[in-house]
Amino acid sequence: MTKLLWAAAALCAGCGTNSTTGGGTVQVVLDIPNATLDPKGYSSVELRLHGADGDLERNVPVFNGMFDLGDLQTMHQVTVDAVLRTDTGEAVGYGRSSTPMDVVAGAMLTVPVRRPIVYFAGLVSQTNPNTMVTTWSEAPATFGDMSAGTTFNGSTTLSGNTVLMVSAGPSLFEVQQPVKSSDGTPQGSATIVPVSTGDHSLGTPLAGTLDGGVIDGAGTDDGKLLVIGTSQHLYLVDTMTGTARSMADGQFDRVALVTSSTGQLSALAVKNRGSTTSTCSSTAELVWVTINGDETSNVNSLGAGGWADVAGDRGHAYYVDQCKGELGEATMSGVMSKRTMLGRATMLAVSGQQAWIGVEKPGRPAQLALVSASIAGSDPPRTLYSVPVVQVVEATDYPGVQRSFDADTAVFNQLEVGAGGDYVATTTTAHFQGNAITSANFPEMEIVADELRVVDAASGAAVQRYRSWCDGTITLQRINDIQNWGCATETGQSAPATMNLEHKLGSMTFTFGKK
Repeated sequence: MTKLLWAAAALCAGCGTNSTTGGGTVQVVLDIPNATLDPKGYSSVELRLHGADGDLERNVPVFNGMFDLGDLQTMHQVTVDAVLRTDTGEAVGYGRSSTPMDVVAGAMLTVPVRRPIVYFAGLVSQTNPNTMVTTWSEAPATFGDMSAGTTFNGSTTLSGNTVLMVSAGPSLFEVQQPVKSSDGTPQGSATIVPVSTGDHSLGTPLAGTLDGGVIDGAGTDDGKLLVIGTSQHLYLVDTMTGTARSMADGQFDRVALVTSSTGQLSALAVKNRGSTTSTCSSTAELVWVTINGDETSNVNSLGAGGWADVAGDRGHAYYVDQCKGELGEATMSGVMSKRTMLGRATMLAVSGQQAWIGVEKPGRPAQLALVSASIAGSDPPRTLYSVPVVQVVEATDYPGVQRSFDADTAVFNQLEVGAGGDYVATTTTAHFQGNAITSANFPEMEIVADELRVVDAASGAAVQRYRSWCDGTITLQRINDIQNWGCATETGQSAPATMNLEHKLGSMTFTFGKK
């Protein structure tokens, strides 16, 4: 049974700038699964109605499953964001309508709402101490419930091994694919499995399969379609029929979906993105794909460049160019610059005309910055955080003996906005190379570490810092060198509760996430 929170709002003649004729009532229904993962502890609902002629926001208390929005004016082509909040303002539920609706007498506006949960998936490795051979394998996805207020430690996992998590409005999917045990390279066909956002149970795998190593994915707000990029194709997946068809050939590293005001669905994708840690090369291709209802697709190349990431929001598609340090808007016919002088901009998420951009700063230590900028405005971008990337290791046999490493490279892997813009999450990978320190008996070491960072979208304050992976190799050791080392955590940073919960981060998504 579905649980419903609802409100009846009066339409009054003469209120606002767009008056109604005749008045009437409108029902706004928040659709909650009535299951284990239902939002809890809320006392108010914040509704944002985005109309063709402007926006309207209301924040009202909830009593016995009902709320009163007061008088509303007639609005057309409205999309609705809903946030359930506690007495102290924390978001414990979030939802977004999938199609535009009219706020007119007799209308019912239905908005699915779910808990704000972040999901992340990746691979694990195991080294045989006798042979020193390392084997790689898939692992169950991990999740962190932002409404629970607990520190991430890797212990909350889904069932089933997965290499990619994809959010599509109120729906969630995991992509399962075998990998080579020698190096973790994907091999064989990938399968898509629905995941219940009510209780995290797995559904029946979709019939369609994907060829090529799975890289990135995005979904429509109604959960009916996915676009997934692999090392061989750009796929359109119909989650209702279970079919998957290739729309374009090649390696598609970043994908986003955009629906126009007329309902036309398109995908914007980056082909052959390449590395962001080397000298910038403008060889990536930006591709616009018009998705037609007759199962055909028109593919249009927007040219080569330093394209690094793409995002879609409210009928518009955006990109960042890491070589130009540019944020811009893309259409079927070309691109238009919106912001410049951003530095090496490699990651992008957009929600409500606000862009969040991941900026990589080479050096030693390498630095990572997250900035926020209004797409329409001209005010300077605001830095949410800018940090040198370091990693501390400790000698496990000698308590208190530590060594700090500066990153020689650090890159963003994913960036998404969640919970109606309350949170922004990033995943990163950093590489550390440390020479031997003979006087301290420190051997030469090499370390790779992955981190998930969730911050408050308004202030940049850290909400969660979870180091999911830290693996080191002693590349040169002398007889008297200290042999056993382990990765330490910084103040405010958490790590897996046990070593078997560590995994490299391959994907990350929010329920109702925006990328």
